[in-house]
Amino acid sequence: MLSLAKAKEKILMALSARKLVERGWLTALLRYLIKRKELSVRLKYIGDVRLQRTDFKALAYFTYYTAKCCPQLPTELAKAASSLLKPQEALYSLLTALSLAPYACKLQRLGKKASINIIPEGASLEVNGISVAFNFHCVSDALADVFVKGEYKVSEALSGLRGRDVIDVGASVGDFTLYFILNGARKVIAVEPLPNVAKCAEENVS
Repeated sequence: MLSLAKAKEKILMALSARKLVERGWLTALLRYLIKRKELSVRLKYIGDVRLQRTDFKALAYFTYYTAKCCPQLPTELAKAASSLLKPQEALYSLLTALSLAPYACKLQRLGKKASINIIPEGASLEVNGISVAFNFHCVSDALADVFVKGEYKVSEALSGLRGRDVIDVGASVGDFTLYFILNGARKVIAVEPLPNVAKCAEENVS
C-alpha cells in the first residue's frame, strides 16, 4: 500500500503531464490506468502523437521532476523539438531531453555550468564545457536511473574520477560511460557484449 506522501507524488506526476498535453490527457490517463498499450494525445507545440503506455508514464515522471527544478523548461524543450522534428520523433527527442533535464538543473544549483538542448538525433547535455549527446533511438530506462534518480551515484568514487581512466563493464547504451566522462574521467573503456546494444553505445558515445 502506498503512503499518503507517495500517493500524492504520483498524482502530481500524472497532473504534471498536462503541462505538455494539449488534448486527450484525461483519456490517456484512464487508458494508462487500465493498462492499454497505446494512447493518443495532442502535445503542445508538437501535435498529435501515439504514446506507448511507458511513454505516458515517462512524460509525466520527467515533466514533474524537470518542472520542480525549472518550471519553464518542459515548454521550452517542447518548442525546440517541434521546430526540428516531425511530431512522433519530436516526442522521443523531448522524452530524452526531459530525462536529462533534472540532472542539468541539479548541477546548475551546485554552481556548475550545465545546459540541455534538443538536437535532431535526440538531446545533448553540456556540463562545464563537456558536451555529450544521446540518440533517442538508443536510450534505455537506465538513463533516468543514472541521471535523474542517481541510483548508481557513489560520491566518494565520483570525486576521485578527475583525470582517471575507467573501465565500464556492461556498458549498455553508453549512458554510464557518458556519466563518467561528465564527472571528470580522462578516458572510459566501455565493454558491451550484445552487438545491437554496443552499436547504440557507439552511436551515443560518438
